[in-house]
Amino acid sequence: MLSRKQTTTVVIVLALMLLMATRVFATGGAEETVNYGFLSLLPPILTITLAFITKQTIVSMFMGVWLGSTIVNGWNPIDGLIKSFTSFIFPQIADMWNAGMLVIMILIGGFIYMISASGASESFEMWAEKEVNSRFRAQLLTWVAPFIFIFNQGCLLVGVIMRPITDKNRVSRVKLAYFTDALGAPLVSMSPISDNGVYLVGLIAAQIAGLGLTGTNEWNLYFRMFIFNFYGIFSVITALLVILFSLDIGPMYKAEKLAMDTGKVYGDNDKLISEPPVSNIPKSYNLTYKNIVVPLLTFIITIFATIFYTGKIWENGFIGSFGNANIQIAIAFSFLFGSVSASVVAVTTKLLTINRCIDKWTAGGGMMVQVMIILVMAWSISSVTKFMQIGPFMTNIVQNTVMPQMIPAIIFLVGVIISFATGSSWGVWALGMPIAIPMAYKLGIPIPLAIGAVVSGGLFGDHCSPISDTTIQSSTGACCDHIEHVKTQLPYALIVGIASFLGYLISGFINIYLGIPVTFMLILAMLLTVKRMTSVK
Repeated sequence: MLSRKQTTTVVIVLALMLLMATRVFATGGAEETVNYGFLSLLPPILTITLAFITKQTIVSMFMGVWLGSTIVNGWNPIDGLIKSFTSFIFPQIADMWNAGMLVIMILIGGFIYMISASGASESFEMWAEKEVNSRFRAQLLTWVAPFIFIFNQGCLLVGVIMRPITDKNRVSRVKLAYFTDALGAPLVSMSPISDNGVYLVGLIAAQIAGLGLTGTNEWNLYFRMFIFNFYGIFSVITALLVILFSLDIGPMYKAEKLAMDTGKVYGDNDKLISEPPVSNIPKSYNLTYKNIVVPLLTFIITIFATIFYTGKIWENGFIGSFGNANIQIAIAFSFLFGSVSASVVAVTTKLLTINRCIDKWTAGGGMMVQVMIILVMAWSISSVTKFMQIGPFMTNIVQNTVMPQMIPAIIFLVGVIISFATGSSWGVWALGMPIAIPMAYKLGIPIPLAIGAVVSGGLFGDHCSPISDTTIQSSTGACCDHIEHVKTQLPYALIVGIASFLGYLISGFINIYLGIPVTFMLILAMLLTVKRMTSVK
């Protein structure tokens, strides 16, 4: 149930949209071709504001879509409501890539349930109980785990595998979600064997060809970008610093204190985005490490085998196969065959029957319905803002108005704003590369620095925006309150973001390599300062 304050907020928004209708009917409702300008920011602003006030993610996202659709349809909320579905929501579901992602979400849900039902989670727990017997070790293992899944942004899978361990060692679920989110997108942005890496290389290659650059290789620029991907690098490092020095700050401090003092890994009023699957492993069952090793090995082998086959390694070579592979099919097959292998283990060891395996897998797929709706709404918000040209609006604000030395920092800042508003790093990268690379070439700015600024700007929103798919997946894997996850990790994201912005200024004005140590020192100083302030309260 919504509180009185939350209900009032929703009613006010609805009333405002109804008032828009009177304006339209008074003017005949004519649609005009307009430059939306600042109006392009209103849908994401409304969505994010409502999400924090009401904690109703799906409703907030839909209101944002409706508002955007209303604006582009002559401020007519009735047409806006209809076009919300016909112009934005339905096309997102029909999009080939998005449809594939929705199928993958079902496959992930089935895999999650089979990992639990087949004894894989308990098998991992059995090992972890011997090796991981403290909060520190549980957090450190959670930080290491995403590196194993660097080919697939393991926000969901790492959360599923690590949640029983972190729960047992009194680590709050929002902190588990923070770790998976802080490492998920940043790591795959620097992984040539992920869809993100291949996508970035393709964007860079297009600009190289457009500029007619000779003797420059897109893969070379991609790898040289890594050290200038300030937000990506230091998001990963910051998560490690949080573990090593117990740097729990702001809302995260309260969540961790509750977990340590009471054993409650989430708050009494938290609305969990998903529930952990219930395990019914009989005590008489002979649990072994093969319960976890077989499905995970199958998962890893499948994804590489599919990449090599669809990428025609025999024609394109090892590196070329990643650039030509169907990464989405590889991810889908890995979860599918991982589920099958987990079922085979369960059936051959007489833990489950074939029918029970199918029932469990189906239940897992059904568990993902809420997440799938959120993803569709997130894509729809992104579609609305793209239609309203939020990207060109933001870039036009700074184009030709700043000093060349400030360009990397400005590129990053604009990317931060757009990615947080849209929840999409890919959109920022697609918009930013055609602007940043030619601008850097023309003004004599190191191209890897400009690319790093574009990538970092996109990662900020991908990491911490409430409408980002990776943020949603991290909440789902950790089984925590989605808005609480956003609130608890946002201070860390802002610290890394502010330090990265200043780092890009240093790189632009003084020395391109000096920005790296400066960014690190700034992050450490801000973390310690905020930690001291949090502890005093």
